Amino acid sequence: ARTGRRVGRLAAGPAALLSPISPIPFSIRPWHLHPVRCDLLPFAAWLLCTGLQAAPDPSVFRLDATLEISLWAAEPDVVDPVAIAWDEHGRAFVAECRDYPYGVGPDGRAGSTVRLLEDRDADGRVDHSTVFAQNISYATAVQPWRGGLLVAAAPDILFLKDTDGDGKADVREVIVTGFTRGVSDSLVNGLRFGLDGRVHGANGGNGGRLSSPRRPGTLLPLEEDDFALDPDTGWIGRTGRTGGGFGLVFDDWGRAFTTYNIDHIQHRFLDRTDYADRVGFPPVSPTASISDHGDMARIFPVSEAVTRPNHPEQSGHFSAAGGMGRIADRRWDPRWQDSVFVCDVVGNLVHRDVIRPAGSGFVASRADDEREREFLACTDPHFRPVGLETGPDGALYLLDMQRDVIEHPDYIPSKVREKIDVRAGSDRGRIWRIRPRAKTWEDRMPSLQTTTDRVSALSHPNAWQRLTAQRLLLESGGQDALPGLLRMRAQVEPLGRLHALWTLERLGQLSTDQLRQALEDPAPGVRENGLRIVRLKQPGHAPLLPLVRQRLSDSDPRVRMRAVLALAESPSAVTEAFEAAFRRDAGDPWIRRSVLAAAPATDRAVIADHVVSDVPFANGLPAEALSELAASIAADTTVPHAGFLKPLETLSGRLSRDGRMAWLDGTLRGLARSHRNSPWPESLRTHWTTLCHAADDAELSLLWKVARQGGVSPLPGSATRLTDARRRATEASQSAAVRAGAIRVLEGDPDGTDLLLSLLDGRHPEEVQRAALETLRERGESVSGAALIGRWRELEPGLRPRMLQWLLEKRAFHEALLDALEQKRITVGELNLDLEQRRRLLRGSTAPIGRRASRFWGDEEYSNRRAVVTDWLAKLPTHGEATRGQRVFQESCASCHRCAGIGQKVGPDLSGVAHRSVEDLLGNILDPNMAINPGFVAYQAETRDGESHVGLLSPSSPESITLVQAAGHTVVIPRRDLLRLTSTGSSLMPEGLEGGRSPQDLRDLIAFLQAPVRSKP
Repeated sequence: ARTGRRVGRLAAGPAALLSPISPIPFSIRPWHLHPVRCDLLPFAAWLLCTGLQAAPDPSVFRLDATLEISLWAAEPDVVDPVAIAWDEHGRAFVAECRDYPYGVGPDGRAGSTVRLLEDRDADGRVDHSTVFAQNISYATAVQPWRGGLLVAAAPDILFLKDTDGDGKADVREVIVTGFTRGVSDSLVNGLRFGLDGRVHGANGGNGGRLSSPRRPGTLLPLEEDDFALDPDTGWIGRTGRTGGGFGLVFDDWGRAFTTYNIDHIQHRFLDRTDYADRVGFPPVSPTASISDHGDMARIFPVSEAVTRPNHPEQSGHFSAAGGMGRIADRRWDPRWQDSVFVCDVVGNLVHRDVIRPAGSGFVASRADDEREREFLACTDPHFRPVGLETGPDGALYLLDMQRDVIEHPDYIPSKVREKIDVRAGSDRGRIWRIRPRAKTWEDRMPSLQTTTDRVSALSHPNAWQRLTAQRLLLESGGQDALPGLLRMRAQVEPLGRLHALWTLERLGQLSTDQLRQALEDPAPGVRENGLRIVRLKQPGHAPLLPLVRQRLSDSDPRVRMRAVLALAESPSAVTEAFEAAFRRDAGDPWIRRSVLAAAPATDRAVIADHVVSDVPFANGLPAEALSELAASIAADTTVPHAGFLKPLETLSGRLSRDGRMAWLDGTLRGLARSHRNSPWPESLRTHWTTLCHAADDAELSLLWKVARQGGVSPLPGSATRLTDARRRATEASQSAAVRAGAIRVLEGDPDGTDLLLSLLDGRHPEEVQRAALETLRERGESVSGAALIGRWRELEPGLRPRMLQWLLEKRAFHEALLDALEQKRITVGELNLDLEQRRRLLRGSTAPIGRRASRFWGDEEYSNRRAVVTDWLAKLPTHGEATRGQRVFQESCASCHRCAGIGQKVGPDLSGVAHRSVEDLLGNILDPNMAINPGFVAYQAETRDGESHVGLLSPSSPESITLVQAAGHTVVIPRRDLLRLTSTGSSLMPEGLEGGRSPQDLRDLIAFLQAPVRSKP
């Protein structure tokens, strides 16, 4: 399983504040997400189950005033829509995932359907609905093909066709099979016809071993990649690293964008054919986030916040990004162009990212007028947006699944699950139509029945028209279209030239001269796609080599990148071309990585030699560029030791220290990948000893690591350097930076464990503690779990998550951790475990550890004051008054918290908790020790003169610590005066705040905390 990104707490208080129940379509997988406290189960269950079904009403939407939204289809004409596509006749086919969330209906049988919807009187509302096919499992995508329909329905992709004209499929054929079924956000999805004439799809993350009955004997392990297929032949191929979520869109030029739950907008920088099996390509994901406002970005819902019994800290941020779309019609106002939409059903909203070029890649930004609002947000809590598509008429069609609960049952705590109907809302569904109010074009469906119609449509401003026309031309064989396609290649509209180019290519009619014209096209996107088509290994394309090389100096970075990748197939020596590309674009990570992927090993060694020898140039390179270049050589066993020896000789010369460190870091990572087992030449050993004598601490640590990786023993110059490092690491008179550097040298000290453990103490600066902890971890087996846990209470707050992650990752440490809990040397609250961390002990360790852990945690809940919280929830009034709540805040909270400009910043600033639900906020008020963010654990400092102080440990200096107490009072203590600094294991906020307060008081207080969100328009 992929480990995913670990996400820190975004808004943490004395007990990290909670967030809404997540009705998430295609649920969030636990190892990607974060903390859970679920002690508010009865009220949460009530919230999940209540809520009257609202009649379809566009007034519940918050949308730009220049746009209009109207209901296009609703139950019973459509139910549970998750994907939509139109055939060449303008008929809409909708995948209805009626068997969500289990893949089977209540009767235990496959329950998804495909619905055929038509607006026969053209009044903007569906008036004819037919069940095209049923008894399908987990239908997630539809794509017209050869008069029928491809349907993604894991484990299969089906071909359905109506041959007798009754609106119902009477042909049902498996085209591809082998997709893994699992949790529903990870199913195959996103079927789309691509510029290359193939049908593309998203893996979703489950992978599979694919085969096609149309191509017997084929078996494709999908692994972590998305895919493309030719339904006619059964060909299947891997296209590039999957984003792992529900959604896949292409821009007009064929560039792919995808999503994943908390990582809401990603771009596929390189295709699999660009990097697969190429040792020089660094181990980075070629599909990655492009958001400039955070991967798990802030979102701005307008619906009422409700409790979420799964990852509460994600409230108000992307946690269920799934379902994408774009305005694929150039007739919309330019302000809406180049946008990608991402749905989030937790927030009942659609987010818009404006996609702009950034070098050879892209950056996704909020629009200027959407900094604190969304493209579309809805006050209806049952609104579950799961995708958008641009229709044949240029309107944007928004799919609304309308489920009450859209979260996979595996990730709903069992005590909540027992009280709710996870299928509630399965009889509803909506499709909304969004258009500009000042629309200037006709909605009339153009004819695509003749070859002339289809060729003409290749330059239509609507992408559906272009792609449908291209598909029909390919399906018909298109020979009669050749004259028109050749004329299209000469027309003014670049997109027409683009589609004609790919159509000719797929028909096998693209000549070398026509491809040459594409490489010289005035539109960068056409040149880019021409380079995708070029295959210099083909004799007919070989004459294009000089033109491909010219494109290395193209004004457009994406064209330059594709030129580099095209050169990978050159039969001629182009070393100088690769070096020129590296020198020009070393600062662009994806062009640089393309060079490292495309260039043969011998070329990369030459580039490295020339680049590092050119010291002024090398010193001006980004450190990452030098590191990746070094790694590409060291990782390749076809490069002899001299390949990285010669650049290393320059390291002791004029190359900057940062440059030397970057080169060494890359060499280390490359050697680790190479598994080289040949001995180092004696000349390298001698040179290495010279380098070690001249190196500072950080450089020496890297040199020793590289030497060990190469089997060099004993470490050059280790005896005297280790003695000196031990002395400097423990001398309080040394600066924290000097001590930290010395500590890292001790990674090579076979007897240094006890010394390093002794430095995990509040009497030492945080930088020293961090270096000791990291060095201990690098040493691996030399430390015990009990020894680490013995230092827990002395550890700085910022280092606790690092130690905790280590304690949980290593099974051998689990017993010591449970011992400490049982002996009350650590509290449950201060560990602050999220769902996945708890499950690591409950399910991922040994059976005895699981039983012991279950005494402290379950999937559902842990709380010190569960009965108190439950009692107060029952008494809490429905409404509060913010003005009265401000007075309560001033009296009871302002000495430690700040909100709306009132109070002290001792604990967390509560101005940003307005999106939290009533029960979340109440639970944190009443139970501050339920789960304590490390930054808000109280510490007790004992001084040598017998004084004792308690407070929150503020960012401190190497020479002193600062404790912050109530009312903002601070105590500064020199570290030399500290006798002991230990955490208390509890929050500074006391329990019992409810004493002397009425339920109305607390409801008023919560209304004050929520007031900012209520005041927003």
